[in-house]
Amino acid sequence: MPEDLAATLAGCAGGAIPAGIALMRLCLAGDEDTARAALAQAIAASEGPARERLRRVERLWRTTPEAFTLVKRVARTSEEEPAETDDVARWAKAFDTAAAISPEASVALYSLGRPDLLAAATDEVVGALRALGLVRPEGHVLDIGCGIGRFVAALAPHVAQVTGLDVSPRMLAEARRRAARLGNARLVQGNGRDFAGLAAAAFDLALAVDSFPYVVAAGPDVVAANMREIKRVLRPGGRLVILNYSYRGDQAADRAELADLAGRLGFRLLRAGERRFRHWDGALFDLERLP
Repeated sequence: MPEDLAATLAGCAGGAIPAGIALMRLCLAGDEDTARAALAQAIAASEGPARERLRRVERLWRTTPEAFTLVKRVARTSEEEPAETDDVARWAKAFDTAAAISPEASVALYSLGRPDLLAAATDEVVGALRALGLVRPEGHVLDIGCGIGRFVAALAPHVAQVTGLDVSPRMLAEARRRAARLGNARLVQGNGRDFAGLAAAAFDLALAVDSFPYVVAAGPDVVAANMREIKRVLRPGGRLVILNYSYRGDQAADRAELADLAGRLGFRLLRAGERRFRHWDGALFDLERLP
């Protein structure tokens, strides 16, 4: 069994990797026959709770037969865009292409393109934010990299106003469709570097779900520019919640980098890489804007 498949299946069997994430990684790791054989072999070699966790992956694949092809197609969109000087423009084009294939998979590949899986993961995140006291009826929320507007729609019933910001015109069009009947939702086209058009000290919470990895990939200057803009638009004491800071696979480096940024740019790092979700393996970073 290939090493990457073995690691994914072992993590899933041990309870560290949710079924949707495990299936996504199986689809990305290689050809379909090899992935199916590896899963069958792991199930046969396991027992008890470990076997049941792996069987969840098997059932998910059986009920989502198009998963392998869809995951591969969406993942390729980031590889098909030619390298450009402007990394933000490159990602915007890739997101446009991915959203045309599957709106759900374009923002959460582990949803496998299924609205129900995306909704479950989204609701779990909103529940965590509410449990932390970060979502309040009088609150104003900025969703950075809002994509197709899943959090805009999910948060709108719980806050005074939610603003979604994204660089992808196609994703924003989908977000506007989802938010069409929401009187307290606003969608804004961004440029990936500043938050032009957004007022200073206008928000209580800035939320970035799976968007900062692309900011990090664009380079430290883009990261610093985004952090400065986030500080500008947050009220003193406002919070920045980043769910996944990078895709480097180095949690210690992510913690150290965010701690350094927080110290230099006027934030306090309150939570550093907590993992608290059943449907997703996102790492939660919680920062407070200092006066």
